[in-house]
Amino acid sequence: MIALLAAGFAPAQDRPPVPRTKIQQEQDQQRQASSADSLTPAQDQDPAEESYAGPSVLSRDKSLLAQRRGKLVDFRLYGEIMGVYDSGLTPLAAAAPSPAGNQVSDFGLESGVGVIGSRRWKTARLSLEYHGRYLHYRKNTLLNGSDQFLDLAYSRAIRRHWILDLKELAGTTTLANGEFTYLSLSNTDLFALPANDLFDVRTNYFESRTSVIWQKSERLSFDLGGEGFLVRRQSLALAGLDGYGARAGLAYRLTRRQTITAAYQHIYFDFQRAFGNAGVDTAGLGYAVALTRRLDFAMQIGGSRVDTLGLTRVTLDPAIAAVVGQNIAIVTFARTSYIPLLEARLTQRFRHSALLAGYISGITPGNGVYLTSRQRAATAGFTYAGLARFTLALSASYNDLSTLGQTLPNYTNLQGGGGLTYRLLADTYLELRYDYRHYTTQHLIFQKDSNRVSFGLAFSPGAAPLAIW
Repeated sequence: MIALLAAGFAPAQDRPPVPRTKIQQEQDQQRQASSADSLTPAQDQDPAEESYAGPSVLSRDKSLLAQRRGKLVDFRLYGEIMGVYDSGLTPLAAAAPSPAGNQVSDFGLESGVGVIGSRRWKTARLSLEYHGRYLHYRKNTLLNGSDQFLDLAYSRAIRRHWILDLKELAGTTTLANGEFTYLSLSNTDLFALPANDLFDVRTNYFESRTSVIWQKSERLSFDLGGEGFLVRRQSLALAGLDGYGARAGLAYRLTRRQTITAAYQHIYFDFQRAFGNAGVDTAGLGYAVALTRRLDFAMQIGGSRVDTLGLTRVTLDPAIAAVVGQNIAIVTFARTSYIPLLEARLTQRFRHSALLAGYISGITPGNGVYLTSRQRAATAGFTYAGLARFTLALSASYNDLSTLGQTLPNYTNLQGGGGLTYRLLADTYLELRYDYRHYTTQHLIFQKDSNRVSFGLAFSPGAAPLAIW
């Protein structure tokens, strides 16, 4: 930590300040205010023209914003038609308690449209990512249908020193593998996102977040916000989710390159089709530093108090079992747990690419079978779009869930993927994607492997190469 502090102070102390005009100073203050919503400012400009406003605030950054090559990109429309092959598909009706389950493989045809990009104005910023597709399998028609994904973020200065920040996430999906691996890996705490589902079933989800940020001075800002989220799974055997949360925090800029934060959050989970709920109170302290102009490090440490209510199975005393005629009973439980919070993220931006690595240990509402759980997750991602015809994206993640109250074994999930687009001619691109997922439960007694390969053509007008991921 001492080394990071020294690295943050050194650039500010080595170079004397350059005199700036009053207009330039006002522009810098405006950029600093707009950066309070955790977005790295002026990423869509050339580095020589940027006015750097410091590293992002990790506790406020809860969005999957459309960024490519480490920069905000202009809006791009695209359409695609793909041939797909999936192995390890597991509709809930086909699942079986065997080491491999009753998994199926199938070929299919996928067609889709989308729009991706960001736009900045003088006092506002908009970011949009939408993907819509229709998937038709040759044999397994149970999974046929339309999948949608929408991520929308809007930030606006509503008056001097005040910023309104809105973020919306919504979608519907049937696949557990390959649906979200192309997204930005900067967040693992979006409660509605079904990223660890066990089965390939229709899942609808929605999450809305609103916050107001008060930039009290050039160094000090406060934020207050709330969110609501829901998840609905088509199968009656899987739990749905309703929830809400509220948070408050502050950020203080030590130097131009260093920021410290403090935050408190309350989250409530209420499970549908399953008896249980949970209240989570979390407090944390954060630190962010720009090690260089293109390399940022952010961390947050703290803890959560989790009050959980649910059902569990208990073994009856032999004397009672002889009377009631059964050895096991289902009883309610109320439990309080204290869970540490640890989050860290390292972001390296290059001229035509970006590299991200992150880790989080915290609380999650689970996946419909595993309910309120402690989650540990590590993520990494790389995007490249440096050539006139070629873009590339790679991603990998590891997740571990341990329930707070349920008598279930640990769940572990390992997945990764990669994709590329290559311009064939004019606005026509070759598109290739591969995704792999492996998860285990019951201490390796049950494990599943799935592979997804998609290959086809994409169409998008624009001079820059198409970067769908």
